[in-house]
Amino acid sequence: MLDVAEENGLVRVRAGGTLESSDYDRLVPLFERIAAREQGTVPMVIELAPDFSGWDLGGIWRDLQFDLKHKEKFGRIAVVGTKDWHKWATKLSDTLFPPAEMRFFDIGARDHAERWARTGTRGEAE
Repeated sequence: MLDVAEENGLVRVRAGGTLESSDYDRLVPLFERIAAREQGTVPMVIELAPDFSGWDLGGIWRDLQFDLKHKEKFGRIAVVGTKDWHKWATKLSDTLFPPAEMRFFDIGARDHAERWARTGTRGEAE
């Protein structure tokens, strides 16, 4: 399950359960509309719910297609979660999918995560 919203150019995503291909039916058009109207890149905050368990095969494929197609439009991506594997998966994704910069934040730092996502570009200090 993906809940998707936009607030002043920031894309907010809440992921729960197991993501399937159809979960991207709302995210992709919303992101594309924002990317078309905004100068530069689009920041995101992705909150991983405690029940988030990853992707099924269709969800993995759809996520990879989305990432590859839009990689030049991703701004900073703050991933907010509660589990250790959320943190290492974020670090792995940051390495595999440049030029976007991804950083993990614990659930208690949600406000800090949003501020970080909205400011700066890759490599800049906070």
